Amino acid sequence: MAETHPIVGTWVLNLAKSGFMNEPTPFSYRSCTRTITHGPDGITTKVNAILADGSPFAEEMTFKEDGEYYPHLGNDMIDTMAVAQVDANTWKLTAKKDDKVVGIGTRTISPDGKILRMTFVYPDVNGILRGHVTAYDKQ
Repeated sequence: MAETHPIVGTWVLNLAKSGFMNEPTPFSYRSCTRTITHGPDGITTKVNAILADGSPFAEEMTFKEDGEYYPHLGNDMIDTMAVAQVDANTWKLTAKKDDKVVGIGTRTISPDGKILRMTFVYPDVNGILRGHVTAYDKQ
């Protein structure tokens, strides 16, 4: 990975370009910033958000884009996540809890490198499909 990796930077949620499917409070974001860096151990993503109910939320993960599972900290619904690069601007995400797949998604960066779009879907404990499509503007 080069230092010019397209995911590196600070990304701020654009609520006008985002949508949440069947996600009750507090899971929907009111605001969210993703700070992504690239270092010797891989890519680190730090998320700082305010949820729809006003409570703070933070999560963090350091990973390589090799499809292997890495610890995911700060989210009680996920304990590991795998990220696999599909093409130059697209990645597949697979989340697990207690070694069981609990969600899947994608992360795509626009051709101009200014918009990060993330999709994620998961069934809740009652089997209801929930998810979101979020758009982030690069700062």
